[in-house]
Amino acid sequence: MTIEPEEIDLRTATAIDPVPILRIAAGRFPVIAFVDAQTEQLLQDGSVLSGRNQIIRGGIAKAIEYLSEQRSPNLLLVDISGVELPLSKIQMLADVCEPGTNVIAIGDRNDVALFRDLQAAGVTDYLVKPLNRELLTRALAPKTTNGSGGGDMGRAPLKLGKMVSFIGARGGVGSTTLAANLAWYLANRQSRRVALVDLDIQHGDCNLLFNVPTTPGLRDALANPLRVDPLLLERIMTQHGERLFVLGGEEPIQDHVQFTPDAIDMLFTVLRSQFHYVIADVPRIPIPAYRRAFEIADRRVIVVDQTMRSMRDAVRLKQAFGDAAERAIFVLNRVGEAGNHGLSLKEIGDTLQAKPTSMVPFLPSLVTPAAHHATIAANKRSKFANGIGELALEISGRTRRRRWFSWRAK
Repeated sequence: MTIEPEEIDLRTATAIDPVPILRIAAGRFPVIAFVDAQTEQLLQDGSVLSGRNQIIRGGIAKAIEYLSEQRSPNLLLVDISGVELPLSKIQMLADVCEPGTNVIAIGDRNDVALFRDLQAAGVTDYLVKPLNRELLTRALAPKTTNGSGGGDMGRAPLKLGKMVSFIGARGGVGSTTLAANLAWYLANRQSRRVALVDLDIQHGDCNLLFNVPTTPGLRDALANPLRVDPLLLERIMTQHGERLFVLGGEEPIQDHVQFTPDAIDMLFTVLRSQFHYVIADVPRIPIPAYRRAFEIADRRVIVVDQTMRSMRDAVRLKQAFGDAAERAIFVLNRVGEAGNHGLSLKEIGDTLQAKPTSMVPFLPSLVTPAAHHATIAANKRSKFANGIGELALEISGRTRRRRWFSWRAK
């Protein structure tokens, strides 16, 4: 039987896929509510919320202002009553919210079309006033999905941040430098929470580029992936500034270090639930785990230069990674280093059967001292910073409107 929209009363309906209060992630409240005085009273008097939560007087405008400076909760209640263009405000809210945030909207319009638009945008549930204690409790309570009244908690798929994997076509093309500078740019120029992961846990340079210590633990986490959770990652990551976190290792070079593709899946799934962007610097070592780190990425960046060796190995990478590499983008680094002896853009495009997405100039007077003194080259106004900025725009899609709270692995 087809149910017409006017037959549905949203005041008593619940979302098709309700979301429980998720386990608190490191540094995040389980629930923050931006509500009016009446709803605040219901939440407080009815003991609907318990534990470490926040109730803030205000609606979606207050939520946007607050969350642009503070960490997002696991579950967000936000009042959209009286807002003329609620979907537009929702888009603005999305731009400041972290991945892993589930949203319940509260409004005064018993409108199925609005409910469906909000769900299409990624809102978990929509509650229509007048509210009562039972309705709020049902919306916030964990739900079971196995029909036994217990067991596994029903969870909507987490909205995940974007993963970007870097790999060099050959050694020395600067993939680590570009990955580190892109991570810094996204964190400091676009105000995103960014995790930079150096998967070369014996010879990696990402920590050195930022002059931050390497915290032991990544090797153990990869060896025991079932232990990986936000709290563990918080302990083993090193923070650089307000929004950038570096995860790497410095294991003994004589050790035989191995981990599985499943460990890669677990590590980056957890990271994606906590960060807007996860940048992975992937070694050029042909093992299944590193291949997996390239395959699961939303954007796969192959860094090349203007040499024939680079072109040869870039083509071989495309063949080795198959479909994953076919969906990759190419970044031409160190442009101008070879002078008149370097391959032209036409020759590079013909060889790769693709046009490089970004071109970063060769500026040794800027990049080399930055590497030696652990400063960030992209922090200075230059053609290098412009190249990193172009790559950031390509990765973030800032010039294109994006669906909010719909960040899932592609």
